[in-house]
Amino acid sequence: MQTIQVDLRREFPVKENKVYFNNASYTPMSASATSAITNALISYTTNGPSDDFYVQFKQEGGDSARQRLGSLLNVPAESLVFTESATQSINLVANGLKLGKGEVIITRGGASEHPSNYLPWWYYAKSKNAQILNIEVDSFGVPALSDLDSALKKTKAKLVVMSHVLYNHGSILPAREISKISHEREALFFLDVSQSVGSVPVDLDSIDPDFAAGTAAKWLCGPLGLAFFYCNKRALEELEPLNYGPNSCTYKPDGSYQTLDTSWKLQEGFRNWAYCYGLAAAIDLINKIGIESIRKKDFALASRLIESIRHSSTFGFVGNSDSNVRTSITPVEVRGLKALDVVQKLASEGIVIAEREVGDKKILRISPHFYNDENETNRVSEALLKFST
Repeated sequence: MQTIQVDLRREFPVKENKVYFNNASYTPMSASATSAITNALISYTTNGPSDDFYVQFKQEGGDSARQRLGSLLNVPAESLVFTESATQSINLVANGLKLGKGEVIITRGGASEHPSNYLPWWYYAKSKNAQILNIEVDSFGVPALSDLDSALKKTKAKLVVMSHVLYNHGSILPAREISKISHEREALFFLDVSQSVGSVPVDLDSIDPDFAAGTAAKWLCGPLGLAFFYCNKRALEELEPLNYGPNSCTYKPDGSYQTLDTSWKLQEGFRNWAYCYGLAAAIDLINKIGIESIRKKDFALASRLIESIRHSSTFGFVGNSDSNVRTSITPVEVRGLKALDVVQKLASEGIVIAEREVGDKKILRISPHFYNDENETNRVSEALLKFST
């Protein structure tokens, strides 16, 4: 098991109260992030909110967090803006994209995609008289690259939309290859990294999406209510800002305004700068541990859980057995019981997992993260195996 040189019990007080294995929904905030937010708010109410202090407050919170996030994702900070949620980030493109009548957006698996990365595309495509094409996926939710290429060739689609890691299967999609095919067929590429950033290495420079969305509140262990949107310069011209304000432009000496030529033109006004202090602290913790160490720890915990139910007649792992193409998101089918009954029974014992769907089947989704440990994993396994006796 990967050893992490951080006091995880201090950083994650939730460990004192319950076994939390629902990190694919939201993670608990680290104590470092919570303290950073609290200290920022105390400083604001003690020293602010004068203009001079506000500039400093924004720089030390928002600008610092943006720099850290840019380094983590390997993209320039000026290509990132903050939003309230990944869903809001997705809507920046779904609603703001210059989409003509009859143009096509290609999505993966339709309704088997996370609702936040399907419903906005469906709604705005319909309202703009555009079309959605859902390409088929295999039993792990992954589309064939040849099918994608054929669909792009046939439809000349404007945009391809994918998730980097699937919220139900835990599968890692071949994002770099999808991006390459999309661009070769002159389509834009949107990537939802909500389930990957903080869990596996995410190098947006290498993947080369035109747009990407993610959240602080999942695997980064940051604050709920803060997220980010990435847009490269070549794709920015394809977007109309949903809102416009002072932060979208610069003030010129002659009294005129000039719209910014970076993604920052999409961030029209204030954001929750105090939460940005929390995100910066959360990323510092991720970097201190190391994303590769986190990946190994997460995978080791998931593997331990999968092995514990291998001979169960009631539960079965239904994810990909190839460790290179899945995360610690562990989909478990339930035989002879209702998945929700299992979730509720474990909740009564202080163990938090989730019910989700794979196709038309209800499953258990169990998602450990680096702050969890072997003892907690054993508790989950033992609780599950009681159903088999």
